[in-house]
Amino acid sequence: MSKLFVIGLSHRTAPLTLRESLAVSESELRDRLQRASSMCGEALLLSTCNRVELYGSLGDESQLGELRKLLVLNQPEADRYLYEKRGDEAVGHLFRVAASLDSLVVGEPQILGQLKQAFRSAQEIGTVGPVLGALLPTAFAVAKRVRSETAIGENPASVASVAVQLAHQVFGSLHKQPVLLVGAGKMAELVAKHLLQAQVQALWIVNRTLSRAESLAAELGGEAHPFDRLESLLTKAAVVISSTGARDPVIRADLVSRVMKARRGRWLLLVDIAVPRDIEPQVGGLENVYLYDLDALQQVVSHGQAERLREAESARRIVEDELLRLGRRERRADVGPVIRALRSHAHEIAQAEVARILPKLGPLGERQKQLILGLGPSIVNKLLHPPLTTLKQQAEQVDGAARTTELVEALVRLWALDRQLAESDVEPPSGSSEPQPVRPPLDSKDLENSSS
Repeated sequence: MSKLFVIGLSHRTAPLTLRESLAVSESELRDRLQRASSMCGEALLLSTCNRVELYGSLGDESQLGELRKLLVLNQPEADRYLYEKRGDEAVGHLFRVAASLDSLVVGEPQILGQLKQAFRSAQEIGTVGPVLGALLPTAFAVAKRVRSETAIGENPASVASVAVQLAHQVFGSLHKQPVLLVGAGKMAELVAKHLLQAQVQALWIVNRTLSRAESLAAELGGEAHPFDRLESLLTKAAVVISSTGARDPVIRADLVSRVMKARRGRWLLLVDIAVPRDIEPQVGGLENVYLYDLDALQQVVSHGQAERLREAESARRIVEDELLRLGRRERRADVGPVIRALRSHAHEIAQAEVARILPKLGPLGERQKQLILGLGPSIVNKLLHPPLTTLKQQAEQVDGAARTTELVEALVRLWALDRQLAESDVEPPSGSSEPQPVRPPLDSKDLENSSS
């Protein structure tokens, strides 16, 4: 956990113009991940409409500067918007992101799916190692617990639902209003579902790939149109919600200016939920045009979140509880090698003594022999129970690292455990002159058996 880091920016720290300029496209993902992992060993990139974050495992802190440059590319001015978290703080941030506690709309379910997809992509590219490989599934489990134990997911809100909610508030009802949906990707699909629930009079879907628009229209209702009909549909629609994956605006000011002349004073509501933006910002300056982008939606989101925020408090307590549990497991794991070494050493002595004395006892019945063979392990377990219990309890204390180290070093010295630690290929405690290979993961049975 201490090696995890995250570098990134989000709707909390950076304006939309910057977030969209730093969004990582699918075509860029492989190269960026491989370059990052060459610096830090492991890497995962999360790029959504509201955040761009790089997660990884860092042993050499001197690489942090280069990793920050990799995230902002040729925009050094963006560096001041970045946050950087390491260790426990980074793990807590990851858990909160997965649980939708750091989202623009608290409780929205899309971020968990986006994080899972980012994890799958990193796995396929080969930039996931033991740190990310352990912590990401844990984060998914934390998010699942939040969903199951709180009502934060009830009446789920999302950017898509807020966009439709805004249109509904403006018109009072969408039942008689024709709506144009530009784009047919996952976010557009979510928007379409919310629009159908709002009982729109007509839903038109336009997309550069007509077959995708036709597929979405067939699945959810509505009419699919080729992209070259965009201008004529803009002339007729009351509401336009745009969510394409284009790198450049698809609805420009000159286009909307022509459209507004044809509309003859009828005003037009446009909602842009794409990153990068689909609609040129200058469109919002045209007469009778009302344009909302993601930053503007944030103001809408701030209203009516009281219930979700109350549930968010319960969700935060769950996240804190999971962080404490993870910390206890890892602190217990740190003393596991010494526990194994001490038990192994003590049992070696007991077995040697039984093997030495058994031949001197003469002929024995099977039951007598088994009683003697079991005597050594029984004595060892009873003798080791108090010190190992004390060690485990101390290791579980959040602020007990120094005292735990003292106890571990004392056990190693008093019992001369350097050989057992070296032979089991684990890391001796600080102060030992032995080499320090990588520690294997702790077997929980070693901890449980030490109190038997």
